[in-house]
Amino acid sequence: MNKIVFFIGTFFLFLFLNGCSDNHISFIHSKILAKEEINCMRLSLFPPKESIQKKFLSLYPFEKNCNKELMVSYKESIVCNSSQNAQKKALGMAKSYLRLELKKENILVYSYYIDLADSIGEEDIENGFSVMESTLPLRAK
Repeated sequence: MNKIVFFIGTFFLFLFLNGCSDNHISFIHSKILAKEEINCMRLSLFPPKESIQKKFLSLYPFEKNCNKELMVSYKESIVCNSSQNAQKKALGMAKSYLRLELKKENILVYSYYIDLADSIGEEDIENGFSVMESTLPLRAK
């Protein structure tokens, strides 16, 4: 009986700790365009938030006149009121997310997505941009 209780307790602890993991998804959508050297990007942020914009501007010299656009979207304070998600809520749902999408002339080249246990911080932005830099031939002029 004690082994069963231990197993069940360990299983639920595992689910609780992994219920809101910080594993990101990084994906190249256009392998041809992703091989091109990226020497400029323009920044689009939705919804606008000064602290997030400042962090991105500190990481890269974005330009307004560029055919490649880094679209940054995020959501904080996610609340799910659906009773269908009771198990997920009990195990710990994501509180926010961060998405980066690089497009060239409206063609999706690359995307990065991460669920976060807390609000978006500077480290989350740095990590996401770092993953993008290590995946694509990103160069600033």
